[in-house]
Amino acid sequence: MELNVHLPTLVMLSIAVNLLIGALLWAVYRLRDNQPCFLVWTGACASFVLGSLLASAGAFIEAPLLTVLVGHLSLGVSPLLLLAGIHRLMELPFFGSRHSARILKFASGIYVFGLVVSFEGDPVAARFLTALYSALLFSLAVYRLSRIKRKPRLPFRVLQSLFAIHGILMMIQVLTIACGRSGLVTVDIDAMLSLILFNHLLLATATVLALPLLAFTQAEQDLRELAERDELTRLLNRRAFYREGLAAFEQARQRGQLLTVLMIDLDYFKQINDRWGHAVGDDALRFVATLLAEELRDVDTVGRIGGEEFAAVLNTGNRAEVEAITGRLLARLAERGRVVAGRPLYLSASIGGVAMTPETGSFAEMMQLADAAMYRAKTKGRNRVEFAPRVDPAV
Repeated sequence: MELNVHLPTLVMLSIAVNLLIGALLWAVYRLRDNQPCFLVWTGACASFVLGSLLASAGAFIEAPLLTVLVGHLSLGVSPLLLLAGIHRLMELPFFGSRHSARILKFASGIYVFGLVVSFEGDPVAARFLTALYSALLFSLAVYRLSRIKRKPRLPFRVLQSLFAIHGILMMIQVLTIACGRSGLVTVDIDAMLSLILFNHLLLATATVLALPLLAFTQAEQDLRELAERDELTRLLNRRAFYREGLAAFEQARQRGQLLTVLMIDLDYFKQINDRWGHAVGDDALRFVATLLAEELRDVDTVGRIGGEEFAAVLNTGNRAEVEAITGRLLARLAERGRVVAGRPLYLSASIGGVAMTPETGSFAEMMQLADAAMYRAKTKGRNRVEFAPRVDPAV
């Protein structure tokens, strides 16, 4: 196998590209109000440059402690910092989940121990260990990205693909070194490393474009969350709830499906504020929001649309199923809402519901009917459910 590109030239080009990438990430870090993930990614580039320079210096100076041990440790730290930057962006622990942390710590310990044992007598062993350790880190990065349930998914998928290719290239390097040392297969190691370095240049460039894309899309998502979420309960606010409810209504109409709208209003909430203060009232609202999020399904839409008033769109028009859901909500609220924030609040709610029928004209009409049904529940003694007359029996 012959490549026209000289290996030392590729090494220097790789160092230059990573210097430029690191400088770009540093500039973004300064421009993005010192967002920590960009500083960590800058460190990843700096670590790679330092490791490459020290490893390359081994051809000119005889100092294995510096050129082999420190050099390869720096190269190994680079993908570790890359993964840590993603965790920092997602506000996760440095090493990720407990399971990931155990794997990382164990693998890092083995890697460092192997380098310390082998660096003086066998520089190739250090290269082998670094490639193997890097392959593990990139594989773990792919797994961690798949576990992060954030939207939009496109930047995550792009990074997963890039890291997967990185990991495959590192494993090719591991196999190349193993085959070369075993003597079973004749391998031109310099040629293979040239190919790997060339692909690294392409991948590094693509990665540096994908990392800011991930950060920017997450920042945009956070801003959208701030605009669409109620600050106190983190449920959808009134505007976002109406938008999502209308979308669910139109989709159900197009598909010939049914849905149900619920209006949920806490009973005697003013008395809670008057007796215990607004701070305890806020605790009660957060408690109810958490209860709704736990008891309703992910496919349902829940929001806070007023002071103590919540609303939900259920993706079902089955009367029996809706009665079971609302009955369970009232029971859970009465059971778990006896004491909130150390205060005997004895929470309860009045619920009004309306199911969509072929004659239903609009989502706004459903909201009005559910609201009227909720007020009937209030007048009939509270802590109960009333359905609008237009709700049909279960089908």
